[in-house]
Amino acid sequence: MKRLLAVIALAALVYGGWWVYAAQSLRGAVENGFAMLRTDGWTAGYDDLSVRGFPNRTDLTVTGPRLTSPDGRIAWRAPFVQMLGLSYNRDHVILAWPDAQSLRIGNTDVAITSDGLRASVVKKDGALLRSNLEAPVLNISTPEGSAAFAGVTAALEKIEPLNASYRLAVIADRIALSAPPIGGGNAPDSLSDLRVDLAFELDAPLRLDRLSAAPRPVQIAVRHSEISYGALTIKLSGDARIGPDGYPTGEVRIMSNNWRAALEAARDRGHLPRRMADRLIEMLTLLSGLSGARDTLDVTLGLRRGGVFLGPLKIGQLPPFPLR
Repeated sequence: MKRLLAVIALAALVYGGWWVYAAQSLRGAVENGFAMLRTDGWTAGYDDLSVRGFPNRTDLTVTGPRLTSPDGRIAWRAPFVQMLGLSYNRDHVILAWPDAQSLRIGNTDVAITSDGLRASVVKKDGALLRSNLEAPVLNISTPEGSAAFAGVTAALEKIEPLNASYRLAVIADRIALSAPPIGGGNAPDSLSDLRVDLAFELDAPLRLDRLSAAPRPVQIAVRHSEISYGALTIKLSGDARIGPDGYPTGEVRIMSNNWRAALEAARDRGHLPRRMADRLIEMLTLLSGLSGARDTLDVTLGLRRGGVFLGPLKIGQLPPFPLR
């Protein structure tokens, strides 16, 4: 009996030591991450850092985290952020965010509120293998307007055995806008069924131990994307390579059904200025005529040197992807 008790006591001591080691390793990794951000020129800090969950869990809470980019254009802060995991599986964690956090981009303040915003992250040797994010409710507000998302899910997965290629899928069951992007706030305010499925290649793998050294995209392939805006349905697919200057080169195919009825209804109800609606109908009629269907838009646009081209005609300009 004494021998059995001794074995149990020894096992408990060994397991307790393992938990302390796992907890201290996790704490040290987060502290080192903040230190590396500061080395890279970020302003990075927090009020407190604690690890709880003995004996099976290592649940880390960072209280009062705050980050500001080296150029001061991006700043984020939150009351807390949590990293929840099992002490015997340090490569799989759950990230949980608070109901409210704040972000500043340039001179714009962005308020983020959510219900149940969390993500599952699986890594290996610091490299991200896959992640799943969910938010039953996600609201983003700026002084210019706000957007409310319901039923948001996203999945990111590394494409094996490639070195730095990934697949991303995003779904939002419904979106409501307080200041729609069309018609000076008078357009329909309800979107639904957002679906995005794309693959992309980076110039280096995504890593969780060097968040400040974000890799640069070099190839993006949109397999399928679809969104409804009132009665209007828009689908987009395409493939583009990102040059050293940050500009994409490739093609984008845009398809839309019911665009004419949607624009005419928005015009007749006063949701769109009549002159703007008439010009849009005229332009889209020309584009849809290329595909031989009056009410169906199916057109392929070229991307070259930052310009958007319809055949030889330049119809727009894209900003470059940010370069690190």
